[in-house]
Amino acid sequence: MAQINVLSHLSHVSFHDQNESDYHQNRPAIAPQPSGNKVNIRLPDMFVLFLAEPPRVNSHYDRIKAESEAWFAEKCQLNDRLRKIISKTDFSYFCAITAAEAGPQELRTLCDWGNWVFPFDDMFDNGNLKENPEEAQKVIDVLLSDMVIDPDQSNTNNGESSHGQLSEQQGWLIDVHKLVWTRITESSPVGVQKRFAKHIHSYCKGSMEQVHWRSKGQLPSVQETLDVRRKSAGVLPLFALAEYALKLNIPDEVFDCESIKEIERIAVDFVVIQNDILSYCKEEDEGIPHNLVAITRYQLQSTNILGASHPQVAFDSVGALLVELYQRWFLALAVLPSWGEKIDIDVQRYIASVKAVVMANLNWSFRSERYFGKRVAEVRRTRVVQVLERLEIAI
Repeated sequence: MAQINVLSHLSHVSFHDQNESDYHQNRPAIAPQPSGNKVNIRLPDMFVLFLAEPPRVNSHYDRIKAESEAWFAEKCQLNDRLRKIISKTDFSYFCAITAAEAGPQELRTLCDWGNWVFPFDDMFDNGNLKENPEEAQKVIDVLLSDMVIDPDQSNTNNGESSHGQLSEQQGWLIDVHKLVWTRITESSPVGVQKRFAKHIHSYCKGSMEQVHWRSKGQLPSVQETLDVRRKSAGVLPLFALAEYALKLNIPDEVFDCESIKEIERIAVDFVVIQNDILSYCKEEDEGIPHNLVAITRYQLQSTNILGASHPQVAFDSVGALLVELYQRWFLALAVLPSWGEKIDIDVQRYIASVKAVVMANLNWSFRSERYFGKRVAEVRRTRVVQVLERLEIAI
């Protein structure tokens, strides 16, 4: 009974602004995490309800994976070590679930974008841009230079002058994305182009906000982290890429519907929360504190609630959000309006692709060794991992 009371209180403490006032006033700075005592915790069970279903995988997956990785490695002049990392990461598997019905050409574009987004994102997460807002902004500016949100508007900045300010590796990554963007603009409706460009702009904004946090050496609140991770996780561009890959032609007004917006919000939160739970051990080892579980742990350690500082409580508190998301998902589907038979068919395919992104993220996380290394099968079976008993905060 005591545990239930603690969790009930903590879910309120962790995710409602009025209870974060003390944390905001005394916001901790990041401290290096020394090696300390570790304890076993059990991850939330995430393979439930529709996520318990085995995912459909595009039949072209094996061939397109090999083609995309070889192309990307050549474009970015990757050495053998980096080629192996890209292949081992296997984001093509993620993309093959996201668009299981896509043709080989469209799946190839998804895989090329997926192989691009990981090394690009790592520059802001773990690379030399993670605490350097000025240099990070230069990269973002060049990336977005030809990606106007409204294709009907002219773009006066072609990005050529600033491209020379980037490193060779950064320039190669920018060029890869420009090629992906060209394919989308040449073979998709204007609405899809607008949504993809809008989502990339949002993704870049979130990435820059994370860089600013790190450059100041301070932790955001849980709510601030959620708000930014919804952008920086790069989930929304996948929805537009699925539209492109499945050759959907959905009127813009459908995306103004509150039910569709809610379905997209829920799916993004699913991926963000899944990622932060599953990546926690890796990020703890790397000293990366901008994680929902880590920030919840910092907050709980500052309370006087009995037992709140045990890491299991933070994992349970963050995991409880997933239960709420399932409830919201089914409610959003229940009030989905109709736009007529022809449009409804494409809308249902779009919703299925949004759900597939959530399924792809979870199944890919337990297929790749990115988070748990060689123990990935064991962790999926037992859900048991080891984490530091306590996180240190700089005084």
